[in-house]
Amino acid sequence: MRVRNNEEGKSSLERDYPLGDSEHLNRDLAGKSIRGGVSIAVSAIGCNIVRLGGTVVLARLLTPEDFGLISMVIALTAFAEMFKDFGLGIATIQRREITHEQVSTLFWINTCVGMLIMLLFVGASPLISRFYGDTRLLWVSIAISSTFFFGGLTIQHQALLLRHMHFARLAFIQVFSTALSFAMAIGLAWQGFDYWALVWKEVSRAVVTAIGTWLLCHWSPGPPKLTSGIGSMLRTGKHVTGFNLVTFFSRNLDQILLGKFWGPGLVGLYGQAAHLLLLPVSLFSFPLTYVMTPALSALQGEPERYCRYYKRVLSFLSFGYMPLIAFFAVYSESLIRLVLGEKWIASSSVLQILALAAFVEPLTSTCGIVMVTSGRTRAYFRCGVIQAVCLGFAFFIGVNWGIIGVSSAYVAYTYLTVLPLLWFSFRKTPISIGLFVEAISLPALSSMIMSLLLIMIRYSFRPPDAFAEIGFSLLLAPLLYCGVLVLLPRGKQKLIDYFLYLRLALEALPFWARSRALWAGRGTV
Repeated sequence: MRVRNNEEGKSSLERDYPLGDSEHLNRDLAGKSIRGGVSIAVSAIGCNIVRLGGTVVLARLLTPEDFGLISMVIALTAFAEMFKDFGLGIATIQRREITHEQVSTLFWINTCVGMLIMLLFVGASPLISRFYGDTRLLWVSIAISSTFFFGGLTIQHQALLLRHMHFARLAFIQVFSTALSFAMAIGLAWQGFDYWALVWKEVSRAVVTAIGTWLLCHWSPGPPKLTSGIGSMLRTGKHVTGFNLVTFFSRNLDQILLGKFWGPGLVGLYGQAAHLLLLPVSLFSFPLTYVMTPALSALQGEPERYCRYYKRVLSFLSFGYMPLIAFFAVYSESLIRLVLGEKWIASSSVLQILALAAFVEPLTSTCGIVMVTSGRTRAYFRCGVIQAVCLGFAFFIGVNWGIIGVSSAYVAYTYLTVLPLLWFSFRKTPISIGLFVEAISLPALSSMIMSLLLIMIRYSFRPPDAFAEIGFSLLLAPLLYCGVLVLLPRGKQKLIDYFLYLRLALEALPFWARSRALWAGRGTV
C-alpha cells in the first residue's frame, strides 16, 4: 500500500476534505441533507432490489440450514466487528476540527486493530466449531475472518466521505459491492458450492468495498503520529466502541442461542425473516439516519436549528417506513411464500412478530445519534450496557420456546424499555420526549388504522395466490394510508409537507435536473 508523505497528504486532505472546523458544512445544510438522503435512498433501493432478487434465487438454490450456518458465524463476527472500528470513524465525523495527522494516525490504528482481530478470530475458529458442535464452521470462520482486515482499511476513508457528505460516492460503493457479491454467490450456488456460496459473498463484498472506497476517497494516509492530539478522539471512540460492542453482542445473541440450542435450521428461518423485514426499514431508516450524524454534528451550539432538523427528519422517517412495516405484518405469509418459497413458510410467524418491534425500533435508534452529536458519549455507552443486559435477559428467557419465544422476547424488550430510553437519551440535549412523540404520532396512528382496514378487507376479499394478493394490496395500502392521514387533525398539512420533501428529494436527483433542463430548452425552441 502506497503512503504519501505528509505534505502530499495534507494537500490532498485540504483539497477534497477542508481542514479546520465544520462551519463550511452549515452552508446549504438542508440541500446537502436532501441530496445526501436521496443518494443513500437510491443506493438503498438499489441494494434492496439486488438483495431481494438475490435472496429469491439463493433461497431456491440453498437450504435454511445453509443460511443458518453462515448466520451462526456472522452473529459472532458482528461482535468482533465492533473492536475493528474502535469508534474512531464516528470520532472523525463528530469532531468539529480535525487534521491530516490525526486522521492518518487513526487510520493506522484501525488497520492494525482489523488485522489483530482477523488473527484472533482465526485462532478462535476451533472454539467456534466446538461451541456449536459443527466441524463445518471451522473453515467458514477462518474464511470470513478476512473481512476484518479489509474493513479496517476503509474506516477512515468512509468517515471522511461521510463527514463531508459525499453520499453519492458511498452509495455507489454500496450498490456495486452488493451486486457483485450476490452475483458471485448465485454463480457458486448454481455450481453446487452450497453454504460456501454465502461465505464468499461476504468475503467478496468486503474486498470490493475496500477497493472502491480507496479509489473514490482521493485521500492517502501519512505516517502515524501518536502526539497528534488524538486523545479526546480516542476517548470518544472508546465510548462509542463500548456501546457498539455490548449492543451488537446482545442483538446477535438471539442467533447465537438459537444456533446453540436449536441448530442451524431454525437460525436460517429466523434470520431470513429478520433480513426480509430489514428491506422496508433500510429503504427509509438507513438513508435518513445516515445523514443525521454529520448534519446534527454541524449544528452543535444551535439548539433551535438542531431541534427543528431532528423533528423534520424523524417525522419524515416515520411517514415512510411505518406503513411499510404494518404492511409486512399483515401480509407476512404471502410475502414469505412469494419471496422465499414454500419451504420457508415457517418464517412468516417470526416476520409478523418482529414487525411489532420494527414499528418503533428505527425511531428509537436515533436516540444514540442525539447523544453522540451532543457530546454525551459516556452516557451513550452506559445506555448501551443497560440495553444489552435487558435484551440479553429477554433472549435467555425466550430461547426456551424457539424462534417464536426469541421473537416475542425482542418485542417485549422493545416496548418495555422505550420510555426509559427516551428519557435517558434526551437528558441534557435540546430534544424532548414531547417533541419525539409529536413528530411520529400522525404516521403511527395512520399506519395502525391502515393495517386494521387491510386485515378487514383481507378476510372479506382475498385474491387466489400470493402474487395477486401482494399486487392488489400494494395498490390499496397507499390509498388507505394517505386517506386516513388526511382525515386526522393536521394530517392534510402534514401530507402536503411530506410530499414537498419528496419533491425536493426528486429534484435533487441528477436525471431529474437534466430532464427539467431538456424540457426547458425544448420550450424555448
